[in-house]
Amino acid sequence: MRFALLIATACLAWGDAGVLIPSTAKQPEPKVLTLDEMSIAITIDNGYAKVKVQQIFANHTNAPIEGNYVFALPGRALISDFAIWDDATRIPGVILERKRAEEIYNDIRAQALDPGLLQMGERDADEARRSSVFSARVVPIPAYGTKRVEIEYQERLTVEQSESMLAIPLRPDVHRAQTAGRLSITLEIKTAHPMRDFQFVSKAYAMQTTARDAKSVKASFSGKAIALTEDFALKYALDTSKNALEVIAYRDGTDPGFFQASALLAMPATNAPLAPRSIVALFDTSLSMQWEKLEREFQALEALLRSLRPGDEFNLIIYNDKVVAYSPGPVAVAPDAIEKALAFLRAAALRGGTNIEAALDAALAQALTRDPYIIVLGDLGATRGIIQNGKLAEWYAAKWKQIAETRRPRTYVFAVGDDANLPLARMLARNNGVLEAVRSTEPIDFKLKAFFSKIGRRPVDNLRLTTSTPTNFDLIYPLEETVFPGSMQTWVGEYKTPATQATFTVQQARATVPLPTQNTEHEFLPRAWAKARVDALLDKIEREGEDQASIDEIIRLSRKYKFVTPYTSFLAAPRALLRPRLIRPGDPVLRVKTDESITSVVAMFPFGTVKRLRYLTDEDTWQTRFLAPKDLADGTYRVRLLLRDKQGRTYRESKTFVIASQPPVVKVRLDRKQVHRGETVKLHVSASDTTRTIVARMQGAAPVYLKWNAKMGSNIGELLVPATFAVGRYKVTVTAEDFAHNIGSGEVEIEILP
Repeated sequence: MRFALLIATACLAWGDAGVLIPSTAKQPEPKVLTLDEMSIAITIDNGYAKVKVQQIFANHTNAPIEGNYVFALPGRALISDFAIWDDATRIPGVILERKRAEEIYNDIRAQALDPGLLQMGERDADEARRSSVFSARVVPIPAYGTKRVEIEYQERLTVEQSESMLAIPLRPDVHRAQTAGRLSITLEIKTAHPMRDFQFVSKAYAMQTTARDAKSVKASFSGKAIALTEDFALKYALDTSKNALEVIAYRDGTDPGFFQASALLAMPATNAPLAPRSIVALFDTSLSMQWEKLEREFQALEALLRSLRPGDEFNLIIYNDKVVAYSPGPVAVAPDAIEKALAFLRAAALRGGTNIEAALDAALAQALTRDPYIIVLGDLGATRGIIQNGKLAEWYAAKWKQIAETRRPRTYVFAVGDDANLPLARMLARNNGVLEAVRSTEPIDFKLKAFFSKIGRRPVDNLRLTTSTPTNFDLIYPLEETVFPGSMQTWVGEYKTPATQATFTVQQARATVPLPTQNTEHEFLPRAWAKARVDALLDKIEREGEDQASIDEIIRLSRKYKFVTPYTSFLAAPRALLRPRLIRPGDPVLRVKTDESITSVVAMFPFGTVKRLRYLTDEDTWQTRFLAPKDLADGTYRVRLLLRDKQGRTYRESKTFVIASQPPVVKVRLDRKQVHRGETVKLHVSASDTTRTIVARMQGAAPVYLKWNAKMGSNIGELLVPATFAVGRYKVTVTAEDFAHNIGSGEVEIEILP
């Protein structure tokens, strides 16, 4: 998972770890911006890691500048805090409903002074449910000054073959590695399950251990001029010689209590030999699989093929918008067959979109006669065939069930990339399979080992948690969909009333613990339960579509327990937030959001007008109408606000708005002027910096919404020419709308061939 602090003019295709890029550059520029300080505080409490990152960036120029900031997050992580600093003032993030936060953000994103916004995805909640991208913005970095950013995230660590691992993304994906002027890392671990074989995997950060025993570790690191060339990573093992159950609880005041029950499953005394397996591997060669993602995907496939044994059989299917198989059917595992399959893959080129439906259909058609597996590799971003997650998963499950039960392949998914479509991956893996996901830059060996260890082995079935007083518990969620010997299943849930003791049982393991009236030691538990509840609601939405009750509950839980969801955002703003916007001359509305204590707001405009704002109770907003003179030149203007609270104290705020009357300038270029029916043509479009949306249209074809591509330095999109079009010349019209709703357009001609 990742998030990005972005300015208004660009949408990055992917993120790097803690890199701040000047808005005028495509790479970090040490002569302009440097990372002066970085501190990372890590606490791991019974398998939950809380990571707090603080970074201070310095501006080495004589003018305020803007920058794009990106930081990749692990796939299981959720953001639990966000703040920016205005000089010595910390401006904490507040959770808002996404649409409301976006309205505020879009109104002020052209300012030189504005709040920070952090949200999932770049466009809407529908995209956010399919994306691990977080986006936010913080500006400006003052001339010869600094800007501080704080991010806190929470991640649940899994246990695989007795081992658990934490990796914090520090190494960049597509940008140059940066250097921290000063770097400090602190670590504290506590666990109810005894640890063994604790070690730091990363070598670039020489951690000094100050305390260590079977259930706790404390360590730290401090250094100067540290190059962030490696992710920070550690791992440890748990004792799985026998089943063990540990239960912890949390309750604060009159709120419901929460518990976590973690069952550590014993490894078998000896591993039985594996039966011969039939494996068909699906390899994504679409254009979205570039750079680190493609390298990780190839590394996973090569390791998979070389892990096969004599007696196994395999096939390789390459998919993008087309599907090509290495062999008509599975072939016996042999060194020359594996080399030929890898050579077949190396000869393939990245191209086109992603037709996951066709790839899965081809895999199900394979004659897999032994212990059958379909192993899906890629980012699972479907752009051809069925593309909606719920519909695609439903189609696959129906096709899968048509196969005789004894021959149904287990569906194993290894999702690759910071932007992997994990909701779809999760639903596909429910067809008697498992899911693993790896970011673009994180260490891959641990996850590959865990993934391969499950091929040919059987999960633990019918694993249930029972309690001595079931009526006292509500909304209990298992956090792993499939568990194997040597791994851990965890349940989180609510308890209604405290009790001196309650007994929990999983298989033959039992734990008796009190349900406290007041115990706030394990502070991660309420948010962990809320996240599990939200995940269940999001899964329901993926399968059945949006319903208002589910959305309202997601927003309520997100605000109460403070974490970002596809329907909510973090907004970091000063005491009173003006909602300025790009406006045309004559636009008459000014709206202001304030604290509850404010009783009056007066606005003083730069052209001499003074207006008292009226409070709108239904919208919790102050508003007034005003008239910007028609002869007011385009540019940025400052409005001063005078606010008074219930105690008679006054506050002054100064914000800006932008007059924009000129439409965006649009330039369109095609990668080719002639295209056959049924093919796609790539569009490259440049537009003015204030542009908000760019849409390409050709009569009779579906519209294309273009996105900014930082590497290409333009907005990119693919136009699909319908196969039913008549041969001839057609016009492609591209319209660009800015934040003031000015619209500019450009045209280009295309010739369609048979």
